[in-house]
Amino acid sequence: MSRTIHQRHGVGGCFSPGLGGDPLGDHPPPHQKHAQLQGTAMGAACAPSYANLFLGLWERDLFASDHCMSMERVVFWAHFIDDIFLIWHGTPLELQSFVRELNHNDLNIHLTYKFHFSRIDFLDVMVERGADGLLTTSVFCKETDVNAVLHASSSHPPHVIGAVPTGQFLRLKRICSSEETFEIQADDLKNRFLDRGYSKRSVKRAYNRAKHFDRHQLLFSSKQTKATNQVRLVTQYHSRWRDMSDILAKHWPILLADPVLKQYLPSHPFVTARRSKNLGDHLVRSYLPPTNPRPIFSNGSRTDRPRWGCKPCACPNIEYATHFHSSDGREFSITHTINCLTTMVVYHGTCPCNKIYIGLTTRTLKNRAREHVRDILAAAKEDNVDSLKTIPRHFKLHHSCDPSGFRIKGIDRLLVDLRGGNLSHLLAQKESRWIRKLQTMQPHGLNETLSFAPFL
Repeated sequence: MSRTIHQRHGVGGCFSPGLGGDPLGDHPPPHQKHAQLQGTAMGAACAPSYANLFLGLWERDLFASDHCMSMERVVFWAHFIDDIFLIWHGTPLELQSFVRELNHNDLNIHLTYKFHFSRIDFLDVMVERGADGLLTTSVFCKETDVNAVLHASSSHPPHVIGAVPTGQFLRLKRICSSEETFEIQADDLKNRFLDRGYSKRSVKRAYNRAKHFDRHQLLFSSKQTKATNQVRLVTQYHSRWRDMSDILAKHWPILLADPVLKQYLPSHPFVTARRSKNLGDHLVRSYLPPTNPRPIFSNGSRTDRPRWGCKPCACPNIEYATHFHSSDGREFSITHTINCLTTMVVYHGTCPCNKIYIGLTTRTLKNRAREHVRDILAAAKEDNVDSLKTIPRHFKLHHSCDPSGFRIKGIDRLLVDLRGGNLSHLLAQKESRWIRKLQTMQPHGLNETLSFAPFL
């Protein structure tokens, strides 16, 4: 649905009054803002909301107009994205004429339909009319349905594996309108879980929990208040994730023994697992990089091959280099092309006594080097040494505030892709890794802190 919406009508639904924004006339034509002239990309995160807003605009105009005379035959109307469920009070020929009338539009909407006098499926629900005229519901499965339940041996956190049966039985309890139907379909669901490696104990526990739930409570669940006093450790899931959680829980009382920390910490830690990369993430790219990326620097030859390293320029404090060293003398190569105009850089600064400082900048390397020089010169007029930053304080105490001995070179950079992301967060991760790898913490180097916050 979302891939066939004409862009002007779709954006009109997004900015229509009453549906979420300003009138369309206040915005430039969509083709001046979007490369895709019709619909949204398949799998885009905004596609369901985009389709909902568009159909909301269509439904509003449909019910507000007098052109569709058959609307009085509609007893009930509801939709989920591009699937519509309605109860029709009329003949099949009148229903066919009604759908033909709806398809006569300039919004590129074409409806197909199926109907039945006593039973019909809608998404995963089978709706049936009983002999007493009341509607009953049960779970609907297509003929092509396969047992795709997450396998019990899958590499997921244990609580996720344990929650799968409970969630499926609660879904069954919510959809089935009678206890008899629930029991029949619950037996089939039990066999599905047993075939996928789940233990009889976990399946039975999930079944008993769902059985004793009130269906009305599941259909109209109350909003749960989220606890605000939660300190969460968010990390990628791996095979030792459970061991890490147990170690944290074992030593948590040590933190609670501190009277100050106890005021801000919960009674037990919360550890949250972030999905790690799977095989598809390693093998498949969602977009293709440029086929012939042009290097920032070249050697001047016709082959136009890039030269790696921090390149020379007119900035006196920026050093030309292809290699750099750690505090203990280990040598590393610079694997990026970096110059004084490069942004999103991790840099390597040294003083005349060869102590190393690792820093980062989101602006150009040239501007960051100038800031360090200005801070060193300004330190000569400052009497309070403790108020100075790391590099100016070191140069005031050991090098008479002479910035001529300060050398800086870029050693790593963040390459921005089409998706963007939290660039400052990613750059700070690179900086922390280099501080640890090069051992530049005081007293071996000039860095005063090593922050692990970017990894949380």
